[in-house]
Amino acid sequence: MSLEDDIQQYIGYFKEQMESIQQLESPLFRKILYAGVIDTLGRAAFPMMQGHRQRVVQFIDSCSGWQDKDRVSAVQLVLSLEENQRTSGQLYGAMKSRVISWDAWAIIRPNSDPMLDEAYNVAVQDEKKFVDEARYIALFYAYRNHLVHEFRMPGYGIEISNNPSTPYYHSYEGRPWQLVFPAPFFQRLCLNCLAGLESYLKVEQRNPYDSYEFGSLWRRR
Repeated sequence: MSLEDDIQQYIGYFKEQMESIQQLESPLFRKILYAGVIDTLGRAAFPMMQGHRQRVVQFIDSCSGWQDKDRVSAVQLVLSLEENQRTSGQLYGAMKSRVISWDAWAIIRPNSDPMLDEAYNVAVQDEKKFVDEARYIALFYAYRNHLVHEFRMPGYGIEISNNPSTPYYHSYEGRPWQLVFPAPFFQRLCLNCLAGLESYLKVEQRNPYDSYEFGSLWRRR
């Protein structure tokens, strides 16, 4: 088989698997499996990259086309600053004011959150680590870890949006705004990652199967 044939076979395999995943009723199960697919696709793109987090984040950054990946969750940033007793600075004030301005009981979309540079502009140097942790792409990886290692979704959000292809917030009586990464968003992200990987493999002339070890011997990963 040619390199082109191998790439098409690899991409086709994951398209079929994602069609099967989509038939599952449980949003939790679908999210866990989509997260596993993204893990695997990341290995095909960056097999030599050390560190699982670095590889997954770099893969999504490079291949997903996710327009909101560099947004910063104002809610998560406020909670993080409060937990670390950093509530007297300009960053906290700016993010808290933004959240307070949201209409109660509304569905709040990613465009209500600041971009990374906007948050950096009001952060002092030692606050930027909190900004980085609240970046959507970092929150996705944190979400992925809750799914894979704890078999649960973080926070108290529920899937109630009539347009669930992007993350969103909803209010919750007695709790902070809840950020939700809904199952259809996982599906969309996964499909976009697969398309981005296909283009990347063709440009780099890389065979995705070279990123894996095959054979009867099971090797510790």
